[in-house]
Amino acid sequence: MFMVYRLSYNVLRSLFKKRDGPEIIADILKAVGESSRGKRKTNIMQSANLSYDQVNKYLDLLLRNGYVILDDGCVYKPTGRGLRFLENLQAEYLKMRSKL
Repeated sequence: MFMVYRLSYNVLRSLFKKRDGPEIIADILKAVGESSRGKRKTNIMQSANLSYDQVNKYLDLLLRNGYVILDDGCVYKPTGRGLRFLENLQAEYLKMRSKL
């Protein structure tokens, strides 16, 4: 007899594909938005499961586009624009997922 296990979407996703840019950006914005005090680069790397090169690349992109700010030279915080972008990404993702 076979046993069927229910796997979470995140587990299935990790088995079948790598994350693309918007998913990585969403993970970074979620990580930064978790704390009202912001997060340091190392904490973002751990929360979003990124390498040093990846986190530098995406944080630079987010800074240049006004989605995060660098406070006190070492703490990253989301901006209102960044939080709205994350909400829109999540809403669009839910729309796509419901159509599958």
